[in-house]
Amino acid sequence: MKKIVCVVLLLIISIGAVEKVSVGSIESAEGTFKVDEQQELSIKQAIELAYPAALEWDENAQLLDAINIDLDDKAEKSIGSNGKRKYWNIMFGVPDTHKNFLVTIYKGEIEEKKDLTVDGNSPYPKKDFIALEDIKYDSPELLKKALKIGNINPGKDWAKGYNFMLIKNPETNITMMLVVGWNSDGTEMKAAGFNASTGEYIKPDL
Repeated sequence: MKKIVCVVLLLIISIGAVEKVSVGSIESAEGTFKVDEQQELSIKQAIELAYPAALEWDENAQLLDAINIDLDDKAEKSIGSNGKRKYWNIMFGVPDTHKNFLVTIYKGEIEEKKDLTVDGNSPYPKKDFIALEDIKYDSPELLKKALKIGNINPGKDWAKGYNFMLIKNPETNITMMLVVGWNSDGTEMKAAGFNASTGEYIKPDL
């Protein structure tokens, strides 16, 4: 879990805007959802929005990970308190290749689509990819679970509010959703992990 939290720290970064695709509403496997008044999305909504762009890039594209990024948010305790964020990075790849594709979402729109493929990288094994049907729990409900467990507080200066990440744990082959915050005095990052399929709490190794 320490390694995963370090990944969270590295991925909460700024991304420039290239193009926008408006999505006042979008059809998904779960039905139709609408962007809320704050133009925020849950992690599952962000993935559903990004997936068609990835399939246009490559029809065999599959999900690698998803994380909100710490940009354009004032230092307020309410950031992420509903389990949703304005900015998301959704990463895709193609199994058994080194192909890599990033979709950045801002305020309910696709802001950037970028092919990050680098020749010579090791191919992504099939076990690293996340199936949509395995994401049965979304960030709003898992945030509630994390807050009941306790000792996770919103960040103030950076990694602001509550942060969310979806990743495949290579050691257990479990699709994990992390709720990331800070301790009470803001000196140490804290995370609660959950099995995204069952909602079961996974104790962080911190």
